[in-house]
Amino acid sequence: MRRLFDVIDRGAEWLVAAFLAFILMVALIQVGNRFVINSSLSWSEEAQIFGHIWIVFLGIPIALRRGSHLYIETYCDMLPARARLVFDVCVELLWGAFGVSLTVLGWMVASVAHMQESPGLEIPMSWPYGAMVVGGAYLTLVAVRRLIEMFWRPA
Repeated sequence: MRRLFDVIDRGAEWLVAAFLAFILMVALIQVGNRFVINSSLSWSEEAQIFGHIWIVFLGIPIALRRGSHLYIETYCDMLPARARLVFDVCVELLWGAFGVSLTVLGWMVASVAHMQESPGLEIPMSWPYGAMVVGGAYLTLVAVRRLIEMFWRPA
């Protein structure tokens, strides 16, 4: 099971890196077209915005998995062990609830937005909204894994 999670984690990180490389490439092409050919691309800004959306929604669970989100350790360190565990469980449950909300609500929005095309790229608007669904599902998986790891540590 650990290998499957590692594959999912690395896949998400590589996907974020690919979106970042794509954004950079599109930006360079846009600048080249604008200043060398004196012609702007009609779709480049929209493609970069959609790439940023995917980076944000995949980056949230990646940062949570790495423990990089803001956390009130100063006050948590003052708590007794049992109270700190309760606090940590509540935090993970909130992250999980946020992930489920993103997945469900993102699915609802994406299914409605599928009927609309983006003006520049002419792709269904469900593609950028799909980032909410994928990121929310991944966030839920990370929160559940962190909750399980709090109580069960394999030898």
